[in-house]
Amino acid sequence: MQEFFTPQEIAKTLKVPRKTVYFWLQQGKLKGVKAGDLWRISQTALDDFLQNPHEDKEN
Repeated sequence: MQEFFTPQEIAKTLKVPRKTVYFWLQQGKLKGVKAGDLWRISQTALDDFLQNPHEDKEN
């Protein structure tokens, strides 16, 4: 089963502000799933982002 993280957990892990993680999600740089007001990021999406942090995932 795939593990999912909250934006807060990603921010703590990467040592960046939580707002930065939300910005990456909104810009499509970090892929996540939104359910209502809650974002969740899979381990795979985080790994992809860390491999290519400057790539826009929407295009």
